[in-house]
Formats: sequence, structure tokens, C-alpha cells
Amino acid sequence: MGLLLAGTYQAFGTGLIPQSVIDQFSTLKVFDAFTGSGVNLLEPEGWLGFGYVHPFTLILVVSWIVSVSAASVAREVEDGTIEFLASRPVDRRIIVGARYAAWLVGMLALLASTYLGTAAGIVFFDALAGFSLLKALYFPLSLVPAALLLGGLAFLVSSAVSTRSRVFAIVVGVTAASYFLNFAASLWDPLGPFAPLSLFHYVTPAQWALHGVDWPPAVIMSGIGLALLAAAMVVIDRRDIAR
Repeated sequence: MGLLLAGTYQAFGTGLIPQSVIDQFSTLKVFDAFTGSGVNLLEPEGWLGFGYVHPFTLILVVSWIVSVSAASVAREVEDGTIEFLASRPVDRRIIVGARYAAWLVGMLALLASTYLGTAAGIVFFDALAGFSLLKALYFPLSLVPAALLLGGLAFLVSSAVSTRSRVFAIVVGVTAASYFLNFAASLWDPLGPFAPLSLFHYVTPAQWALHGVDWPPAVIMSGIGLALLAAAMVVIDRRDIAR
């Protein structure tokens, strides 16, 4: 996806579109909804950043979050293998912690692969020759706080329920509702005051590339994600694994 967006910018972002049209695009709310808070879609930051909030990219990220977290506990309960694991002299919290660590490594690898695509596009396509590879790192980094929050939620749900389907239903439902709330609030003024309730309101790759890390929401979301992980460890430690 990162390479695709870089390649298409070669076609659309190199003066082929008149400035008057670009200015008109920049006033449309729909482009704010796609790019994340007021960055011109036809500038490198807006165009490349769009790839990191595109539904395709988000689906890949959420799929990884939910599938791995669901396998961490809920699948073990569903298959009955949790009883064998719990019979070993290993703290249940260590099992959850180890699987969270594996989830985190996989998540970072997924985001790194997208960055490598973007970096390859910056190197190979002349239209992006002046765009910094270091600045491009902010694109995947902007997804990390939201991923930590959703990951903490997913592990908490997985530790509390007994089937993978419930984990998918709850976490995907919360994610979809949050995404559509942010998208609708960007387009419809009456919903504007509710936009901060969506975690995607704070996922703004283009803004990070322009201005650096937006620390307050990044710290808060990461902190909530770690708090949810801690709650997951408490739940699994106290849970009756026979149910």
C-alpha cells in the first residue's frame, strides 16, 4: 500500500492537476475525513498519509490485532487446551504477557513493511525525491498508540470470554463504530463535538509528518492500552478456566 500511494503520487501530484483544482479540493470536508484533519490530499504528507488511514490498511492492522489476541486465550478456552496450559507451573499472566509480546513484534513488523513500501516509493519516484525518509517514519508511528489501545482491549476481551467469535464481534464492533463516528463527525457538523470520542480522531499520519508526534493523545491512548493489558492479566489470573 505504501508503494502504491507513492507511485500514484507520481501521476497526480506533479503539477498535472491545476492549482485551482487543488485549492478547491482542499476546502472539501471529505478530504479532511480521509487524510485526518486539514492536510491537503495532493501534498506529499496528505497523499502518503492517506495510505495509513485507508480502510485497507486499517483492516490489515485490526485483523492482526484481533486474530492474535483471540488466539491468546479465547481459542485456548474454546479448544480446551487452556486446561493443559494452566496445569503447568507457569503463571497465567506470563502466558498472556508472552503472547502480547509476540503480538507487538508482529504489529511492528506489519507497520515496518508498510513503511518500507513508502520508503521505496520515495527513493524510486522523482515526484517524491525531496521528501525525507525520516519524516516518513511518522506515518507508521502515528498508528502505534491506537494499535496499543485496541490491542489492550482485544487481550482483555480474549481473557474474559470463551470463544473467538465473541472477541471478533466485540473488538471489530468497537473499532468500526469508532471509525464511522470519526468519519461522520468530519462530514456532519452536528456530530463534530463527538469526534474526540473516537480513537481515530487522533490517528493523523499527515499531521505527524508535518508537525511531529502529537504527544498528549499518543501518551493517553498508549497508557489506556497498557492499563487494559494489566486488566487482562488480572482477569485471566482470577478466572475460572473451566468456563
